[in-house]
Order: sequence, then C-alpha cells, then structure tokens
Amino acid sequence: MTQETSNIIPRRSLQEEIASRLREEIVEGIWKPGTRLQERVLCERYGVSRPPLREACRVIAAEGLLELHPNRGAVVTRPTMVDALENMEIFVTLQSLAIRLACERASDQQLAMIGQLHAEMHESGDRHDTARFYEINTAIHRAILSASGNSALVAIYEHVARHITRFQNLAGEIEDDMQLSMREHDQFVGALLRRDAPLAIPALEAHLRTVTEMVKKRIADSGTLLGAVAAK
Repeated sequence: MTQETSNIIPRRSLQEEIASRLREEIVEGIWKPGTRLQERVLCERYGVSRPPLREACRVIAAEGLLELHPNRGAVVTRPTMVDALENMEIFVTLQSLAIRLACERASDQQLAMIGQLHAEMHESGDRHDTARFYEINTAIHRAILSASGNSALVAIYEHVARHITRFQNLAGEIEDDMQLSMREHDQFVGALLRRDAPLAIPALEAHLRTVTEMVKKRIADSGTLLGAVAAK
C-alpha cells in the first residue's frame, strides 16, 4: 500500500498524535460503526509501529469509540438512540451550568465577543449561509463554555460534544429551522449579555430541547447507520 505523505504522523507525542487522528476519523465517520480496524492498515496509514498504535486504541476505547476484543482487535462502536439521548441530557446539563457561571464570571470582553458572534450569526442567517450559520452557532456555545471560567467543565463538555458530533455525522445533515434557532439564540444570548441567569438558563434549556428533538428525529430516520435503535 502506498502511504500518503499527509497521513504520516511526526515523531512527537506519538501515542497522543495517533489517538487524536484516529479519534477525529471515527467522529467524522471515516471508520463506520462495526468496522474492525486492522493494525497493519492503520500502521501503514499513519506511518507508525504497532506498540504506540495499540496504546492509542486503548485510549480511544476508554472514551467509548472503540471496543477491544482479544481475538478481533479494535472494533468501532455502534452508537444507539439511547447513547445519543443520554449524551444530549449531559450536554444540556453542562451548557446550563456553563451559562449560569458565565453570567457570574465572564469578563466584559468575553461577553462582547459572544455578542459579536451572535450578530454574525444573524448576518449569515440573512444570507442563507447555512454552513457559516452553524459554524458560528458552535462557536457561540463554545464561547459560553470558555466564559464559565471552569476548565474541568470545558474538558467534560469536549468529551460529550465529540460523541454528539459523531451521532450527527453518522445520521447525516440535520434540517433545522434557522429562524427558530435564531429566535431561541436571541433569548438566551440576550439574557447572558445582561448577566440575567434566571432568564438565560431556561431559555438555553428550551433551545437545547429543540435541538435534542431534531437530533432524535434524524437519528431515527437513519437508523441503519447506528446500532439497535431504542425509543426513550
């Protein structure tokens, strides 16, 4: 097999680099659920030896993206509807805590940046620039996490968000009502900019309930891409 130069990983923090690359490819859907990952193929793909690859697979398995079997090696996990909904429940809880802390702790500069992102989101919606709209959407939620001033919260969020991104990538593009999304953002972002936690928290939770229902519907519609789909 011919190696592509772009796939060769530099010899620095090798295990972490392999884990980062493999994790990203699983989340993006390059490696489909149920795929058995052959060590030889991955070693050639990344230009690495087996020991650091195996260590990286153990890390990814601990994150719930791989299953390690004695005789089969590493197999990409099959997420289910229950997995998606449980992660969304955690996601909502983390975001709610983040916006409460952000109302208390965010600097004026951080709030100004969130306000600017919100304005740009409006502009992209007016232009019907869907890709940019959702890029800014993600940036706003990450900015709120950052403004919480809690690094442990951010780390937990990144783990959960990774799984949710994977669910969305496997299920395909989620058709959203940009106008509805924008109105909901107006509510919780506006309250955050006023540091009004009693209004910001329920407004954000209402928005995330809308998102949860859209994710649930899209995953149900594409159940063949996931493991056994269970209602909840």
